This record gives sequence, structure tokens and C-alpha cells, in this order.
Amino acid sequence: MRAALRYLQIIPVALVLYATDAVDRFRAGAQTAGLASAPVVDTISRQLGGGFAVGMNHWLAAHPVVADAAAWFYVLMMGAVAGTVGLLLIWRRVPSFGLHRNALICCNLIALVAFWLYPVAPPRMLPGYHDITATSVPLFSGVLEGKGADLFAALPSLHVVWSLWVPLAVAPLVRHPALRAALWLYPAATILDVLATANHYLLDAISAPVVLLLGYASAAGLALAARRLRRYPRALPPVVLPRQAPPHPGEQQAAPGASRRAA
Repeated sequence: MRAALRYLQIIPVALVLYATDAVDRFRAGAQTAGLASAPVVDTISRQLGGGFAVGMNHWLAAHPVVADAAAWFYVLMMGAVAGTVGLLLIWRRVPSFGLHRNALICCNLIALVAFWLYPVAPPRMLPGYHDITATSVPLFSGVLEGKGADLFAALPSLHVVWSLWVPLAVAPLVRHPALRAALWLYPAATILDVLATANHYLLDAISAPVVLLLGYASAAGLALAARRLRRYPRALPPVVLPRQAPPHPGEQQAAPGASRRAA
């Protein structure tokens, strides 16, 4: 039973992820702000060299089989891969699991603040882009995303953040250097996928490592503060007992039973 309870550590991550998906339903004007911000982020991304994403998107739209694979990769891989890694770390009792778990939670919280302060619609909502996911997986766009996901949470890309988290988190379980290097193919594929499917801009992908770095820094700071609290617990204030007044000089304490003998 106690071993099974360890797997409940996944719940805080899921709750924060749900909050990032639901933020647009609680922030007034998220749609208006997100659509207004999208051309700005698109322009900045193109200036940074992200214009190639448009060509990738058009090529993908012309190849339905590859487009379907890319759409399903976008829909499924983020949660499936990260969730599998998290469960594997719990099962193997990796000592650094707490750091990786807290870092992922902090990353989501940072993204939550960004989504709230600066909503951004994805490029697929702009003219000139094809909505690959809506074409290949109508259920996702029509039901899941429309009902449960934040449509204006493009910047930063949590897909890229989570994919970058995976090689760092699973590294303690992989000893061979070549295999560790191969783990980075997953975030590389994720970046190409989110750009080609027009779900994110280049700026979204560039900002993801910054969010991950801030997440790990925050988690490490919290861990350090917790260790210091355990090492130097705050001392409890001393208990001061009320002082009894000394007996009067002319008084003598009666011996036990003296009052009974006098009676």
C-alpha cells in the first residue's frame, strides 16, 4: 500500500498542467489578447529565422500520411513520454526524482504566469498556415482542445519544455553515453513537430529552455531551503514557570499531619 502511494506524486504535476490548460477560461479577454499577440510573435519568429516553419507546414499539408503521424505525435507524445518517465523514476526509486518532479511543476507554474500575462494564439490560427492537427485528428481540435485546452498558450511551448525535461530526468537510468546523447533526439523531433504542425512559433521553442532552466533553479532553491530548515530547526521559546513567593520569615511550614494532631 505504501509503495502504491508513491505514485500519487504524479497528481501535483497533473493539477498544474490542468491549470495551464484552463487559464483562458478564467482570464478575461484571453481570446482578444491572444489573437492580437499572435502576429507580433510570428513577426519576431520570422526575424529570428523561423520563416522555414511556413514551408514545413505547407509541405506537411501536402503529404497526408506524414501529416497524420505528426499530428498524433503532437497529441500523444507530450503526456505519454513524460508520464512514462515519471512512473519509471518512481518505480526505480531514483534519488533525484523529487528534484525532477518539482522542476516540472515549477516549469508549469512559470508557463501559467506567462499564459495569463501574455496570451498568444498559435500560428495555425493565422492566415497562411494549415491546421494540421485539426485535419488529421478532428476529435482533438473539436472536442479535447476546444473543451479542455488553452487555445492561447503558445508562448512558451510546454511541449518543448516537457520534451527537454525527459533526457534530463531519465539520464540517471541510462549509463551509456551514446544512449544519453540519443535521448536528445526526442526534443529535437518535438521542436520540428510543433513548428511543422503550426502549433508553435520558433520563439515558443527558443523560450522553452529558459523556462526549463528557471524551473530547475526554482526546484533546487526550494530543496536547499528545505534542507536548511531540517538542519537548523527553529528553537521553541523557553517555557517560563511562574515563580512562587518565598515564605514569610516568621512563618514555619507545618509538618504533615500537624493540623490533624492539633484537632
